[in-house]
This record gives sequence, structure tokens and C-alpha cells, in this order.
Amino acid sequence: MSEAGRPLGLCRAVRRAAWSAVAAGAVVSGLYAVMGLMGHGAHLLPPVVFVVLVLVGRPLAVLGGRTLLTGDGIVARRPPLRRVVPASRVGLVKLRRGLLLEWPVLCLRDGGLVELAAPARFWFRADPEFDRDLDALRAHVRAHASVVTRPQRGVLRPATGPLLTAIAVALVLIDPPWASDAWPLRRHARRLPDACQMFDTQARALLPGATVDRMLSRVDDGPHVARHACQWNSTRLAADGTTLVVIGRLSVVIELEHGVGPVSDAEEAHRDFVRETRIDAGEYETRIPRLGDEAELIDVRPGSNLTWVVVAVHRANIEEKIDLMYRDRTREREAARAAEGLARLGLSEIHFNRT
Repeated sequence: MSEAGRPLGLCRAVRRAAWSAVAAGAVVSGLYAVMGLMGHGAHLLPPVVFVVLVLVGRPLAVLGGRTLLTGDGIVARRPPLRRVVPASRVGLVKLRRGLLLEWPVLCLRDGGLVELAAPARFWFRADPEFDRDLDALRAHVRAHASVVTRPQRGVLRPATGPLLTAIAVALVLIDPPWASDAWPLRRHARRLPDACQMFDTQARALLPGATVDRMLSRVDDGPHVARHACQWNSTRLAADGTTLVVIGRLSVVIELEHGVGPVSDAEEAHRDFVRETRIDAGEYETRIPRLGDEAELIDVRPGSNLTWVVVAVHRANIEEKIDLMYRDRTREREAARAAEGLARLGLSEIHFNRT
């Protein structure tokens, strides 16, 4: 059977959309591959291959689809497959509609179906080019007309494409490249302000007469982590007139992670946050919305004669811990609001820059 004949192709709108899908798919799948393999290693290779095949391979296959009308047959090319159908075996040409496109289906005399990759158009948009090609296809079939039989119906192929695309998009969204610690536009901190200077005014307002405990306040800048800590104590004399009793305490610890080996700085900060938010039996933990990447409020020693709250926050490569204690159980709500406010203040004073 000769290959010479009339070619039937995709309409212009479909070609433009397919090339746009190839470009977008290449960008998304490329970023997913680079960030995923950097973050998770080679065991992420199978989903990466799947995403590339679906987001890039499928629109390329659409672009490669062709139908050729030969003297006595129809050559159907749907990459990677090619099939030659004698026109005399075709009983009817019908249209099949997918999520966005519609295309012709050859209903064979024996009840089989052959789907053509072209011509194709968006079903919601009229296209004269598609109509001309479809008329030519039907005229070609009529010229070799035989007995028309009832065609079989199937929905597997129209449902498969959108399903594969949905799975690929879901894989990308489960661990999106833009959420990766290595994402070039993600903001990270490079240095920490002095904790004692940053919180001193607020600490003395919360704890009248408070002084900085120099034994527990320090600045440590190591190769893997920078740690700034400061503690304020508010005291009064006991009844004996000689002993100091702590009536309030504020401790602030801020850590800036640089990462260790294959572990990124943000992942190391997240691990610190998880360690700091492990609670003991009887303690209560509440998530704080819209504060950093993740934040928790912990009520320490509920039921005792103390008000003791801890707010832990993680944002990018920063882990911040605010520890506030009053020797007065009636100040729970006040302490929780104050600790959360201090945590927000701390993050606002740290500069997060794009890497």
C-alpha cells in the first residue's frame, strides 16, 4: 500500500496548546527532577520518569500524531504506534470527545475501533480546518463503502489521558519544587541579631525589674549553626529577707542553621523544631496559625502553681523558642499572647533573603 496521499493534521489551536504544554511540562518536570533528586536521591527516579513521560511525552505524542489518506487505505500514526487500515474495512467515522479535544474514530466492519490522532480540535471551539479534514476522511471512507455495522463503544482511552495527567500533577504537588529548601527563590536568613538587644525592652515590660542572666545568655556562631540565647529573671526577696525568689523568667533562643552534609539548612531547622515541640505527659500543645512555616504553643506543667508557656517557631533555616514563666497560675492567657507576640517580633527582626 503506497504512503502517498493526503495528510490530515492537528488544527492550529491544538498545535499551539500542545507546544505550550510541552514547554510548561518541561519546566515543571525539570524542576521536579532536579529538586527531587537533590532532596531524595535516586529512589525518586521512578516518579520523576513518570512525570516527565506524562507532562512532556504526552503532548509530544499529540504533536507527532498524523493521519494519511492513501489510495485504498488510511495510515494512522499515533506515536509510538503506526497502523494501516484498508478503507474497505471502515464502516463508519464517528467523533470521540475527551476532556478538551475531539477526534475521529474509525468504526470497523468487524466491530473494532481505530482512534486517529489527527485531525483533532478543541470540542468547544469551531475550526474550519478540522471540518475540511473530517469531510475528506468521510468522503474517502464513502468511496470504499461497505456494509455499515454497529460500532463498539469504549471510554478507556478518553479517561486514561486526564487520569495520567492528574496523577503526574498530584506527584508534583505532593513535593513541589518551589517548596524545596534548594529552590533558588526561597528566602533564607544569613545572620542573627543579638537576642538580648532585640527583646530587652519587651522583656522588662513583661517582667518588671528583670535583669539579664549572663550565665545563660550567649552568642555561639559555629560552622553548622549560629545560636543566640538570652534569659531575663525577675526576682523578689523571700520572707526571710535574704533569699531571692524567681517570680518570672523569659528565655529566648534563636538558631540559624547552615545545614550538615546532605541535610539542608531548612530541614535541620525543622528537625530542631520537632525536637523542641515534643511534649511530656500532661502537657498541652496547640498549633499557631500564620506564624512562620510551623509554630506550636506548649502549656508546660498545667495544674501546677506556675504559668509556663513555650512557643516554638520554624521558618526557613531559623528555629526560635520563647520560654515564658510566671509564678502565678492565673496568667495563662496573658503569657500565651505575650510569648506569641515575642515570637512574631523575633521573626520580623530577622532578614530573610533569596538564595
